Amino acid sequence: MRFSVRGGTQMATQNDTALQATPKTEDCTTDLMAEVRDDSAPYSAAVHVTPGTWQPRDDLFADNGNDVGGGFPKARTLKAGQRFTQSFGRAAWSPMHYLPTVAGRSVSFIPDALIGDPDVGVNGADPTKETVVLTKGSTTVKKQTLTDWGTGDAEFSAGIRSAGWYDLTVDAHRYRPGITFPAGMLSSRVTLDWHFKADPARSMVAPVFMTRFLPIGLNSRNQAAANSTTTVDVSAGRGSQGDVRFTTVTAKSVRVWSSADGGRTWKAATVRHSGSTWQASVRNPASGAVALRSEVTDAAGDRSVETVYRAYAIG
Repeated sequence: MRFSVRGGTQMATQNDTALQATPKTEDCTTDLMAEVRDDSAPYSAAVHVTPGTWQPRDDLFADNGNDVGGGFPKARTLKAGQRFTQSFGRAAWSPMHYLPTVAGRSVSFIPDALIGDPDVGVNGADPTKETVVLTKGSTTVKKQTLTDWGTGDAEFSAGIRSAGWYDLTVDAHRYRPGITFPAGMLSSRVTLDWHFKADPARSMVAPVFMTRFLPIGLNSRNQAAANSTTTVDVSAGRGSQGDVRFTTVTAKSVRVWSSADGGRTWKAATVRHSGSTWQASVRNPASGAVALRSEVTDAAGDRSVETVYRAYAIG
């Protein structure tokens, strides 16, 4: 098993990777990890293991020595002669789980796992502070600033009185008091803008999407070459939200834009459909960082716009 630890995306640079055979019981044996490497990202390390099921782990240490991130990716079952690469810190980090719900005559949203490493999973997402706004036309129904740092699960909930088209916007920044983020940290901010029809008399998960961007061909510091073209795999996903009615929604169109000036101006990327994903061709600037924006629509007119600022760097 090879551990590929990228640089630039995480809240700190010191990465302690570890591995253990997956125990059969949930007790203290689940934390008997063998260290693979404890070093500054980026780095690569390989370990040879016997056939079986293995649990990788990543712990991130900040400048003050605190363990501030990481987690347990999916356990992997390996056969004799098989090779597998476990990645940490690949660009770009983005929202990973919760969608808006309509229930109890309210629109609700849990602003958790808004900036996370998809290779680790929801439980490894970083804490954020976000402003959430629900509007109906030109009327603001509710605006609230929340954080999941030190507060448990924060939740936004706003009562609605009538059926119609609503917009729920989220503007999230990584938030971890007491540490200094690395200079030039990537995926530092994410925004969401969901446009959907809601009826206070009907419970449902809003028919909207979250986007996963995966830029291809970046180096170990999540950098693309200056003035090059980067292919970005784009997938539009939805996840079940507990007991609320969950319906299948199909993406009708996916559009992608890039920005080289922090979101002041945007250029449309060429997008082609490839199986269950889309591929966008992004023309890179001479320096700086690239922001990525997607717009996913369905046949009913529901729209999901997602933006990852500083999605990857140029170097």
